Amino acid sequence: MKNYLKQVLPKSLFGRFFLILIAPVILSQSIIGIIFFEKYTQTILGIISTRMAGEASAITRLLDMNCDKEYIDELKKSMNIEVEILNDAKLRKQGIAKNHQAYRALKKAIQKKGYTNYYIDTENQNMDIYIPSSNNSEIYKISFLRKILYIKIIAIVLGSGIISSIVFLLISFIFLKNQIRPIRRLAKAVTEFGKGFDTDYIPEGALEIREAGNAFCQMKIRVNELMNNRMRILAGISHDLRTPLTKMKLQLSLMPKTKETEWLKRDVNMMISMTESFTLHAFEQNREIPVHKNIYSFISEIANDYQLDDFAVNISGNTDITMPIKCVSLKRAFMNIISNAKKHSTHLYINIAKMNNEIIIAFEDNGYGIDEESAENLFLPFKTGNEARTHSLDEGVGLGLSIARDAIIAHSGSIRATNSVNYPGACFVVTLPYNS
Repeated sequence: MKNYLKQVLPKSLFGRFFLILIAPVILSQSIIGIIFFEKYTQTILGIISTRMAGEASAITRLLDMNCDKEYIDELKKSMNIEVEILNDAKLRKQGIAKNHQAYRALKKAIQKKGYTNYYIDTENQNMDIYIPSSNNSEIYKISFLRKILYIKIIAIVLGSGIISSIVFLLISFIFLKNQIRPIRRLAKAVTEFGKGFDTDYIPEGALEIREAGNAFCQMKIRVNELMNNRMRILAGISHDLRTPLTKMKLQLSLMPKTKETEWLKRDVNMMISMTESFTLHAFEQNREIPVHKNIYSFISEIANDYQLDDFAVNISGNTDITMPIKCVSLKRAFMNIISNAKKHSTHLYINIAKMNNEIIIAFEDNGYGIDEESAENLFLPFKTGNEARTHSLDEGVGLGLSIARDAIIAHSGSIRATNSVNYPGACFVVTLPYNS
């Protein structure tokens, strides 16, 4: 039952607020309507029906007693009823024409007066009651105005209640929509910031929503300061290490060429490459402004630089996907993935697809595959060689796939490694949220 209610109830905040508003109104109006009609049926209609039955009984008794005609006419006028004497010997119909709730009280009132032989016609313009005379030689037709049983207060109460409820619900709907709008703006700003896009957000709405908005703005400032501090630290490290590394490289170039000096030169070059990679990556992540790009064309331009005699790249899939991206960082990420495939295979197949609100880019090669149990290690820094298939613009450093993952995560995406289903090599699947 609990799971069923979760499925039936609205999921959005607006839907739940609207349900909270409309449910009490409908419930209260229903209770008022039921109580009002019940009391009206039992009390008011009972009193009116008893009076009508009493008047009909009094007139018929006077007619049976052959009272003065002028007296009876005066009485009919004061009661606002019409009386007609029919020459029929017996009633053609018995009971009541339409057993409606509004007429049941009249039926019971007639029966209480001792009449077992009667007929109530509710289908004509007037309310006609047929009662036989005491000697059963004639039929008395007593006609009451139909509006006696229909009081306008019913329509007034119900109409005013329904109209006022609709008006107040529309007003509540407008106010509620205005209160939901700031929440949606805050959610959109948080989502955009999570994707690496800086948006101009100004807190608005109710006090609690403004407090949440101000907290987000403060958090955004602190996160940006943290990222800028990281970039400054990396730039400082690169600057501080560049001079001693350059001196070491110069000194090694002047030394006699031996196996040991060659090893030292490679280590120094790797350290220089590492510092430059860190600095470049941090600069790209924090300074770049997203621009709209066609994903198919964007990847095609990158792949054209790798179309060589011993390595081929085929691209297929959706060609109409356009979204804002940080071109430099995402280009570097895709270049690292393609370079990694180039090192271990001769053919790379790239497929671009859009499913729901996600863009899925699969990089499949015809290499020797990967060990899926240690697939997560591929994205750890400084993993090289067969231990982890990493290769980037920084040859031998082992930062290629690590930097690629950081750039993709900065776009609120993800990357995973597995073996290809269609080809003998590995498959890197990049998932990016679609944002038009």
